Amino acid sequence: MTRTGNPTHTLIRLIGAAAALAALVASGNAAMAQAEGSAPAGIARPADALEFLLGEWEGTGWAMGPGGQRSEFRVQEQITAQADGHGVSLQGMGWSDINGEERVVHNAFGLLWAGYDGQYHMRSVVMQGHTAEAVAEIGNNTLRWAMSAGPMGEYRYTSTVENDVWHEVGERRMPGETDWTVFLEMTLERTAAP
Repeated sequence: MTRTGNPTHTLIRLIGAAAALAALVASGNAAMAQAEGSAPAGIARPADALEFLLGEWEGTGWAMGPGGQRSEFRVQEQITAQADGHGVSLQGMGWSDINGEERVVHNAFGLLWAGYDGQYHMRSVVMQGHTAEAVAEIGNNTLRWAMSAGPMGEYRYTSTVENDVWHEVGERRMPGETDWTVFLEMTLERTAAP
């Protein structure tokens, strides 16, 4: 007998360990396939619910800064189904003319998914490094989400799509105010289907 034990027993232990590992991997793959194949009860996969918004878009818009200055921009958006439709990525780029030079003024990425709480959730990040988490409401050709920005108030965005035209309105309400003020509007046309 060697220091490592009987070679036959070692071989039997290795075969047993390999069989146990194979069973663990197989059961994990089956559970993963089952989890990936179903959406949370009572809620559609985001790609199905947002089918009206999927694709590539281009258009123009305007935004009002905190000091009341209005700027115009052109924008491109790409809305894509991810993870077999269980996630939707939202990517946007916007450009404005600043002192005769076109500059990027908007660069944002978002991910929308269906939570097991029966709601759609969204997380976004913008080029300034700010992030936001929100519950999204998806209706008949509409998407609405809102967020709190602490001392900067509350913001909400409503997108509506009709005849391959996407219109979005952004509104804000400062702390202590009851009325919403429109600070952003954009209108885009679909340039490519998903």
